[in-house]
Amino acid sequence: MPQFIIFIDFDYFFAQVEEILNPEIREKPVVVCVYSGRTETSGAVATSNYLARKIGIKSGMPLPQAMKIGKDRAVFLPIRKDLYKEWSDHIMDIISEYSDKIEIASIDEAYIDVTDSCKDFNDAVNTAQKIKDEIYNKTGVRVSVGVSVNKAIAKVLGDMAKPNGIKSVGPSEIQDFLKGLEISKIPGVGKVIGQRLNDAGIKYITDVINADRDQLINIIGTAKYNYLYDIANNTYNKPVTPREKKNFGRYMTLPENTRDVNIIIPYVKKAIDSAYEKAPGLPSELSLVAIMEDISILSRSYTGARIDKNRALEIAIGLLNRIINEDQRNIRRVGVRLGKITKNETLDDFF
Repeated sequence: MPQFIIFIDFDYFFAQVEEILNPEIREKPVVVCVYSGRTETSGAVATSNYLARKIGIKSGMPLPQAMKIGKDRAVFLPIRKDLYKEWSDHIMDIISEYSDKIEIASIDEAYIDVTDSCKDFNDAVNTAQKIKDEIYNKTGVRVSVGVSVNKAIAKVLGDMAKPNGIKSVGPSEIQDFLKGLEISKIPGVGKVIGQRLNDAGIKYITDVINADRDQLINIIGTAKYNYLYDIANNTYNKPVTPREKKNFGRYMTLPENTRDVNIIIPYVKKAIDSAYEKAPGLPSELSLVAIMEDISILSRSYTGARIDKNRALEIAIGLLNRIINEDQRNIRRVGVRLGKITKNETLDDFF
């Protein structure tokens, strides 16, 4: 039975979050920067939106060069890692509701295996669309999605789907797709290796099948040769590998945007119940997360001794009140995140 793998890429993630929080910059080139601190303009570009890329500003570019290109046109913003991590965690929680088999590849990329929950490939594609729609409806973040029979091809399709698209290649289409897939599109094949393979007569991934094995191993090594050969033969099946989760959370949508704690608290309690069901032990850290009416995210945290579920509600209400007292906006969604988990001990642990 083939795998059904979904790859999800958060489009120009850092810059997109900044656009959502400040809609006035959405129609401008937006550049998120890592400042080195040596001078006011020293540093590099972390990421940029598509308008900035159109005028030539790309990730990794030295900041003085980017500022020269974007002078009087682009908006330059300092990177806010903690903010983006909060948004990423929220989106990953949405994705994880669709399968326990989720591999977080980076802050803005994830694979999810839906083989066990989907009856066929069309069902997997429909699930991918649901995930995409739910992420946008709950966060405003646009994502690109690839769906296929393995992780490598799902990522290829996710890259092809940018921006804000979805592409799929199922079991009945995969052989024809591979015949026309350029070797340079395969994940892990950069410009240098791609050029070496082109020089050896390898333009498409399926060219690897009939190529001289020893020659290719001499160029790219045994491991990479086996990887490309398996993809070319449609036998590549490296599994989605879930990382051990360090945080467990749950978000709830309120019936209306509100600041009324009497309306919000029952949803906080539901979020706590769900988060504690997921967690393998008791947390020493609890965060109350509020998604405001403009989709910006605020959170307040408590760290202390192990927190049982009875204390969690009291702590969460205190954190909620802090947010309401410090911010005048209505709350759209509310969530609870548990961290610093200490696993529960059972009798089995002693034998």
